[in-house]
Amino acid sequence: MSTLKLNVVDISSNNGWVDLSKLKRAGADAVIIKATESTWYTNPYFESEVRQAIKLGMPVKAYHFFSGNNYKGNVDKFWSVIKPYQKWLGSSIADYEGSAIVLGGVDYARKALKYMEKVTGKKPIIYMGLSDENNYNWADVGQTYDLWVAQYNSMNAEYGFHSRALYGQVRHFKRLIMFQYTSTGVLSNYQPLDLSVFYGSKADFNKDCKGSAEMSSRWKAPVEFDDQGAFKVQQKGGATFWSAPNNDKKVGHADEGKIYRITKVSGWFFKIANHEMWLDGRTGDFHGNPVVDNSKIHAKIMVVKPTAGHAAANTTVTGSNFKVGTCWKMNYYATSVDSKGKTWHWACVGTGKNKFINLDKCRVIV
Repeated sequence: MSTLKLNVVDISSNNGWVDLSKLKRAGADAVIIKATESTWYTNPYFESEVRQAIKLGMPVKAYHFFSGNNYKGNVDKFWSVIKPYQKWLGSSIADYEGSAIVLGGVDYARKALKYMEKVTGKKPIIYMGLSDENNYNWADVGQTYDLWVAQYNSMNAEYGFHSRALYGQVRHFKRLIMFQYTSTGVLSNYQPLDLSVFYGSKADFNKDCKGSAEMSSRWKAPVEFDDQGAFKVQQKGGATFWSAPNNDKKVGHADEGKIYRITKVSGWFFKIANHEMWLDGRTGDFHGNPVVDNSKIHAKIMVVKPTAGHAAANTTVTGSNFKVGTCWKMNYYATSVDSKGKTWHWACVGTGKNKFINLDKCRVIV
């Protein structure tokens, strides 16, 4: 078992809409989000939370809660929801527990996992409680698929991540990759939360993701602080510009390898700067801007126009000149309004006379 570990939180609509930036600051390294259940239910927060995770650079996966009957209908429902995001999600997770196991047994899981692999193109992970793992014969399934197991010592509130050893043992699965040790976690006032430990690195978690922030970190781009992020066309031969966030009307061509500023996201289409042109997310890789939704997120910024240091978030210059092309760590940004009603944006990059610089003369590196 790997000595590297990640703190993982999994969420569903039971948690309401979740601000993932708060969970990240509370120590969450990765997030798993419920997408669907049975053949009829879709988590209304799924898409929003997946996009948040990508913007924040958080490794992310999706799970389906199986019903124990009609395994093909279950998988088809799941795929219809996660398909646009598949390259960011990697391996899917089959949540198979309780009454579903009583109804379907091991054979149902075997068929469901095989069909899920066929549909998604990736070998899924199965989630279940330790008692279900112990009480059924999963021998052949356990040789093929990795396990995420749940086992709780108490139902008391658990404040923060405190992974521990599994109480008991896995009997049938060859590889235990993740352990959910509480369903009553508390992070940044969100509760109750399911908290787990993943045995591996972010690269391990993302090993089959083609578009995750972790796996796509080889390219970077400067964007304005209020841009949604940047998009790099990676489809061989380039991509089509569309007139709206759909595939109805072509208005141009985007060259392979070109990077564009993104000012709006709709579904999984990306609007190019101030133009009425959209790119389909399946044709490339998106790097989200972490500060667009949260002024307190740390980020790397680059000076693109001459600016100077300010002791306070106002227009009075007090410090040194900051050279164009230099990069700085932004701790947060603030706004101010001058006597003429103009709004200014200020990046906090230090202390004293050089605490702030003009953020409008900088770009965020994503």
